[in-house]
Amino acid sequence: MARGRKCSREKLTERLRELEEAIARQEEALGRLKAEKKECEKSLRSLETDELLDLMARKNLTVEDIKHAIDQTEPA
Repeated sequence: MARGRKCSREKLTERLRELEEAIARQEEALGRLKAEKKECEKSLRSLETDELLDLMARKNLTVEDIKHAIDQTEPA
């Protein structure tokens, strides 16, 4: 009678270990994905900044000109 419980206990213990390992792998993968997301956001922001600076140069605008234009807009 105890043998059935022990076998079941061993199976459950093994399954718990497998689940813990799977969770650890998923957390590592999530960490890598979050780091990649952050890098992608940083690259996108850099690209957008470069585009803005190029536009400002083409239009002969200064940072002060842009600040003034933004200050003149009414909040949505």
